[in-house]
Amino acid sequence: MRVEEEPAGASCGFGGKAIHRGVDRNGDGQLLDAEVESTEYVCRDTPAPAPSVLVRRENVAPGTPCKAGGVRVEAGADTNGNGELEAGEVRSTEYVCQNEPEPAPSVLVTQTPDAPGPACAAGGFFVRAGADTNRNGTLDDAEVQRSFHSCQSEPVAVLLRTKAEPVGTNCADGGVAVQAGPDTNEDGALGDGEVETTSYVCGEAPESVLVKTVTFSSNAQCEEGGTHVLAGADVNRDGVLDDAEVTTRKTVCAEKQPGWTYYGDYKILTAADVVALQGASRIRGSLQIVGAEVEQIDLPDLWFVDGAVSIHDNPKLTQFWARIQSIRNIFLVHQNPVLTSVSIFGGGVLGGDVILSHNPLLGHVRLGRDPTRISGNVSVEDNAALGSLSGLEYVSRIDGTVSVTRNASLTSGWGSLIDSWPRGPRFIGGRLTVSQNPKLSEFVTHLEGAGDGIYVMDNPSLYRFEVERVEFLPGSLVLQRNPVLSYLLGFELLRVVGGDLTLEGLAALEALRLDALLQVGGSFSFVDNDKVWSFFFLDNLLSIGGDLRLTDNAVLVDAGFLRLRAVGGGVYVARNAAMILLLGQEGLTELHALDIRDNPQLRSLRNLMRLSRVEYLEVSRNPMLSSLELPALKYVSSLTITDNTGLSTCLAKGLLGQLSPVPGSVTISGNGVSPECP
Repeated sequence: MRVEEEPAGASCGFGGKAIHRGVDRNGDGQLLDAEVESTEYVCRDTPAPAPSVLVRRENVAPGTPCKAGGVRVEAGADTNGNGELEAGEVRSTEYVCQNEPEPAPSVLVTQTPDAPGPACAAGGFFVRAGADTNRNGTLDDAEVQRSFHSCQSEPVAVLLRTKAEPVGTNCADGGVAVQAGPDTNEDGALGDGEVETTSYVCGEAPESVLVKTVTFSSNAQCEEGGTHVLAGADVNRDGVLDDAEVTTRKTVCAEKQPGWTYYGDYKILTAADVVALQGASRIRGSLQIVGAEVEQIDLPDLWFVDGAVSIHDNPKLTQFWARIQSIRNIFLVHQNPVLTSVSIFGGGVLGGDVILSHNPLLGHVRLGRDPTRISGNVSVEDNAALGSLSGLEYVSRIDGTVSVTRNASLTSGWGSLIDSWPRGPRFIGGRLTVSQNPKLSEFVTHLEGAGDGIYVMDNPSLYRFEVERVEFLPGSLVLQRNPVLSYLLGFELLRVVGGDLTLEGLAALEALRLDALLQVGGSFSFVDNDKVWSFFFLDNLLSIGGDLRLTDNAVLVDAGFLRLRAVGGGVYVARNAAMILLLGQEGLTELHALDIRDNPQLRSLRNLMRLSRVEYLEVSRNPMLSSLELPALKYVSSLTITDNTGLSTCLAKGLLGQLSPVPGSVTISGNGVSPECP
């Protein structure tokens, strides 16, 4: 739009303003005469000076009346002379709309048959893909953005295995079972899920049975050809299975492999790269999606990736879905700012680490709809929108470590109390860490073992942590600073903790159900827990390899380890406001250290009556302590008994008198005043 003075004349008898409107076709920011499409005049009614004509421009969002957005232009005379165009002064309103963008051109793909040759031993296709920029419906040479050879999938190898067959239905006198099937996961070993046929050579020892295979082309039984599996006893002991020695024959038919195979690493940057990969069932390399300009990737035919799958730093990607069953190497989903959903079909083996991290909008993750095994580590960290791990519920086993950390919206683990099977892995080979998830309220899983321990820390909303049944934990069990944790379930049959047992900052926990616990290989720390007043369910604990620490517990009355016989380190009891007695310590005879401090209600140490040797002994600031009662104690390297106002100094010095030799360091002071010692 352009506004200029209009002199007195045919258009305006007394002059005025001419308002020219049109589209800025050359984009120079000025309305040229050739671009004027309409002109409106705002004329003066009299020769007297007319009020100024004001124009106001405002941007309008896409919608009505401008689908692609534009500018609203309002004009009128400043009748009140205040220099502003008010609503009542507007005499004309027009819209200058942006041109609507053309839709993106379609992506076209062609597949030209390739005969068997150097590129593809079994033949295949030459694939070309690109955007139809000239919109003629044909992929022209100049439009090709991606081209490569795609190869027909080669037949899967048939594998064999034999094992002794016990006496029973299959072999009345025992024998050998011969199993065969396709190596679908290409790991070179016949797995239980790959066994397709079983035959039996009865009455023979395994070392006497020979097996061989014979491949054949298409026949009436097997359209795609297959493999005969022959077995029998090596009667003449020449190490060769002769035709006359064959007693069992089974056939494994070859299956036509779906789709085609891409050899090498495949990178996705554009929509053409996605379309070109449609129909591929296997990538003999890695799939790399880094810095891609696409918004959605769907790969419904892709089953196997022999390398890694990397999805990171993609500014526009919102969704990734593939029918992937198996990945040989790492599966990385990292730092995708608008990614909301990731899903793979699963059912096979993910051979490397699985890393889901720093994806702020990622709310949906699914790794499998069939039982899936992960051979590496799993890291789910810093995904602010992720609310649950239910998408990992079909992961049946994880051989490495698992870390679930700093997920701001996570409220539940693999499942909840109302979910039916499955609820995630039964076994984790490394360490399970669940920490710093501010909204996590329940973590329920079918877990039965974790090789390097379980660590649950700093989850302020977690009230329930439940495993299926853990009987042996080679590593540590550490629960720290989970202030509302009330239910700790599934550890009732736990017999051994190989590492440390640490329970700290569990303000809402009322009972510690470790009924079957016999041994803690490391230290046992029970610190800053407000509601547990007795260890009712720790009656079977026999030994602690490290230290026993009982500190800062508000209502703990006694340390009732009724069968405890050995502590490899020291016993540290401090700042327990309600503790009266050290129950259950009668079996202890030697300690590295005994440190009893600041327990305002503690009355006596008589439950340590069998203790004979301590390197470092300190008893300080226990005002109600009136007796030591350590009759068997003979050796102490360093002795400190101070500020126990209820304890007679005489009794403290009496303990010193029964030690031999005299400790190298002795401090006895600030204890109660009493008559002369007898």
